[in-house]
Amino acid sequence: VLMHTTTRHYHRAPLPPAGTWPWALVKRVASGAARGMTYLHSGNPPVLHRDLKSANLLLDESYTTKLCDFGLSRLKALERSMTGNCGTVQWMAPEVLANHRYAEPADVYSFGIILWEMLTAECPYEGMNPIQCALAVLNKNARPQIPEWCPPAFSALIKSCVDKNPSLRPTFPQILGALDSLP
Repeated sequence: VLMHTTTRHYHRAPLPPAGTWPWALVKRVASGAARGMTYLHSGNPPVLHRDLKSANLLLDESYTTKLCDFGLSRLKALERSMTGNCGTVQWMAPEVLANHRYAEPADVYSFGIILWEMLTAECPYEGMNPIQCALAVLNKNARPQIPEWCPPAFSALIKSCVDKNPSLRPTFPQILGALDSLP
């Protein structure tokens, strides 16, 4: 089966302009990724991806989504959270950037950035180097700007996924429910 990363589909020609992907396709790709993450997080112990980004989502010709690149993935530590920077800065949760303890909500944050990419067809924090990006996220609570034309329910989902407080982020089953409820 021929697979392409979502980066190819979102950031390279021949792509439709931002906001022109049919919502059914956005929902299909996002739901596929969320189902994969639900599976990882439902293990005993849960598996944290730790490098979830659009380049690590594969799409086949029918836009079935598969997660890939598990090189940084780890079983969740017995103390119920992990520490240590890993992953790609533009998709890293604030708690990971700050080298604080983190758990499943760190993957949810990364997923929120992917949702924004699907919406805008842009790279997150374009024009910033990794250090500038990390400082903006940590010190200024910077997040990619959601366009005004974004449907309110999708905007709310993105905002909840990238909330600064990990305990306020939805779980992947909750994300699936939110995606299912989108028109």
